[in-house]
This record gives sequence, structure tokens and C-alpha cells, in this order.
Amino acid sequence: MINRSHLIPMIALSMFASSLMASSDNGVYTDEAGDAVIRRTDAGNDAPLPAGFEPIDLLELRVQGWEPNSPQTDPYSGVTSGGDEDIARIQLIVDGLVAPPGPIGLDGSPYAPYQFGDRPIFGYIELDVDDRDDTGGEFMPLAKNRYLANVGRFGQSPYGSISNRMVRDSSVDIDSDFTTFPQFERTGGEFTLALCGCFTPVIISQDGNMDSIFDAGETWIVSGRFFERFTAFQPESTMYGGSDFGLFDPVVELQFRHDTTEDRTYITLVFPITNYGASQLAGGSTQSVDSDVSNHTSIEEALDDLIYGADFAQGDLYQLVDHWKGRDREDYFRPRDWKPTALIGTAPTAQDPAALFVWTDTGFGEIIGDLNNDDLSTELDSQIILDAISLLDGGVSDGDGKVNGEVAVVNYGPEFDLRDLNGDGVISDGDLIVTVCLADFTGDGVLNFFDVSAFLSAFNADDLISDLTGDGILNFFDVSAFLSAYTTGCP
Repeated sequence: MINRSHLIPMIALSMFASSLMASSDNGVYTDEAGDAVIRRTDAGNDAPLPAGFEPIDLLELRVQGWEPNSPQTDPYSGVTSGGDEDIARIQLIVDGLVAPPGPIGLDGSPYAPYQFGDRPIFGYIELDVDDRDDTGGEFMPLAKNRYLANVGRFGQSPYGSISNRMVRDSSVDIDSDFTTFPQFERTGGEFTLALCGCFTPVIISQDGNMDSIFDAGETWIVSGRFFERFTAFQPESTMYGGSDFGLFDPVVELQFRHDTTEDRTYITLVFPITNYGASQLAGGSTQSVDSDVSNHTSIEEALDDLIYGADFAQGDLYQLVDHWKGRDREDYFRPRDWKPTALIGTAPTAQDPAALFVWTDTGFGEIIGDLNNDDLSTELDSQIILDAISLLDGGVSDGDGKVNGEVAVVNYGPEFDLRDLNGDGVISDGDLIVTVCLADFTGDGVLNFFDVSAFLSAFNADDLISDLTGDGILNFFDVSAFLSAYTTGCP
């Protein structure tokens, strides 16, 4: 039975404001500390992790223009800058000690995600450089491991219109047809910092005890194809020198630095925006813009190829890149204008080709429990949860098949439902955001004749929204429950 008249709020209504992204005026995006949770993706929802594993908590992302003090010898020391830039710094900050991602067997390497430490970080930081939701993203199967396909696992939805594209019920929303709603494939991201385990990183330098295990207080430089333009564009690209023809995924270097005073890990990519910036970092004269990823390369080259190739795109790819036609690449050289999303986590200790990752946190600009796309978390969202329980409890969409006041998510792990806000695998009273007044059938916060009329209309129409006892049967007890709540009044 759903005892709605004694519900305890799961979170305060005002929390949605604290979850919104920090101002992007300075290119710094923050995420709430302490909100990381484990969200598995495997069948059985029991993918093994090291004993006592603490979920990796995203704290901050910095996407800024960068002026290194010594570009060729120490590009990680310098100052941020504004305006159009030649070099960008992308810096991810997470709580505690995290290690570089080891390989997860995708390139034929052995499965060794914990090669560099017992808390490796995996995930994707997508950058929408033109701040347009319609230009950029990935097709399946890559899209299944990106932000819009997984943010709902955390009971959150992104602020703004992009929430219309997120996966809310993975059992019906995820398919391989780009044209179907919601288009979770269309994230808007053109570039990605990919901590994917798709290759084995090479340690360029390390300090500390030199045992090739990333320990507290150490600073490493590792190299690999960590930075890429969205791979969906490969068919129309002329780029070469990457891991395959048409892919822009140059070998880059990342710095992993753990600060023992703050107990935070800083993961930093310094990458050229223009070919002049590439010459500053690599030395030598400025090379002309070309299609070779293996020489001096930059955001400028990747955008030049994208703008040119957009004229030839067809089918689903046309939908992703059509609006890039005729653009000027120079309009997108300001990192502070790039819009980021983040999805981070780790990998299980045992390989599961169908469930590569265990997610732990997302960012940025999200709202907890906005189920009706109004950018608010209110009693209207809680009512959606109650309606779902009344409608689905004990039916074919209820994994436990019992009328017990809650709806179990079928195949929880691979599947999830946004209405399961606390991520325990069931849609229940525990997911309610705010206290719901049982008798407020109009949802306006006021009890009057219209609520009585709305209840009686639903009851007479055999609508299970009037099943206030939650037993799947409409009878006198539901009427009694309504009258009792109406007499008591709303809190």
C-alpha cells in the first residue's frame, strides 16, 4: 500500500538550483561534491569492484584558453586567457586518488583496467564547440555509453531543451534507429576527452617510487589517443594518420597529478586550437592546415575538415552535420564558449563485453527529478511517480509481478527508469521528491471542489489514478482514503 499522507521528501525542492552548472563565463564548471554513486550496467547489477571501492566523484571541469610558461618543456604550467586562443587547457578534477585507465580489451590487448592503480577513471567529456545541440554526437553502439543515454541512471536530467533527448526508460528509448525519439545520439558534442580504455596508455614520465602504479602525491604524463573528434563523421572525413582513415584521434599526452593536501586528482590535457598553437607546443615553424593527424594538428584542422565534408554528408550523418556547412572555423577558437557534458566512472574487475563500465557521476547543469521537462522539481513530478506505480504495479512492466506498492525495473542494470530516482531498481515512495497531498488531484496545491470532481471522474472512469490504496482495485476504500485526505488537508 502507498501511504501517501505520510511521505518524507527525498530531497528539498531547492536542491535543483544547486545542481545547475556554474557560470561558463570563465570556463569553469562545478559539480556537487559527495554526490557520486555506483550505477552498474551489467545483467544482474553485480559487476565486481575492488573491496571498499569509493565511487569516483566529479568536482570540477576547466575548459579555458591557455598560455604555457614553457610550451615545449612544461605545457601544464601557465595562465588562463580569454578571447580567441591558440592553445586550450582541459582539466578534469575529481575527489581522491584516481589512476589512468588501463585497457579493457577493445583493441586486442589483455583486459587490465587496473593496470595503473586500484581506482582507475573511465568516461567521456564531450565538448560542444558551437553550442548547438543539433550538430554533433555519436551513432550506436558508441552512443549507448555517452551522457544522454546514462544521465537518467542518476535520477537527473540536463537543464534546458536537450533533456528532450535523454533516455528516460532505457527499455524503450534505446535502439539503433537514429530517427526515433528520443535522439539520445545527438548530444551536440564535436570533440571528446575519451577515457575509454580503448588502448594501453604509455607512461611518458612518472615520479615517486617509479613502480608504474599511480600513488598518492605522484605526477605522471601518459600518452594515447585520449582526444577525438566525434567518430560518426569518419565516412566524410579526409583526415589520415589517426587510428583509421577519416578519424581525428591524434596521440596526445595527459598529465595525472594527485594533490595530497587537497586529496584530489587533476587530469589535464593541453591541446592546440590552431596550427600556430601546435607549433608553439611542438617547436618548429607553423605548418599549413592539412589532413594529416600525425604531424602538427589542431582543433583548427579538425574543424576545417568537418566544414568541408559537411557538404557531402548523407542520410543520418547529414542530420548531424548539415548546420556546419559554410561555417568559418575561426568562430570556434574560444574554449570558454564550448559547452561540456561529463560522464565518468570505472570498469569492473572482470570483463563483460556487454557492460564495459560502472558509472559514478555526471555533469553539468542537471536537475534531480524533473520528470515533466519543466526544469523544476515539484509535486507534479512526484505525482508522475505515483501515477506510474498505480498504473504499472503488478503488471507486465513490473519486474516482481506483485501488487505491492512499487514497480521493479525489469532487467535492472542494463535497463533503468528515470522515475527510479534513487537508483535502487524500484519505482516506489522512496523516489518521491516532495510530499504529495493525496487529495490534491488537480496538483495546484489547493483543495476545493475541483479536486473532488477530478477524483470522482477518474473513479467513475475506472482510472487507476484513483486507486489511492494501491491495491489495484477501485472500491469504497479508495473513496474513504480520498475523503480522509481531503478532510486532513494538504501539508
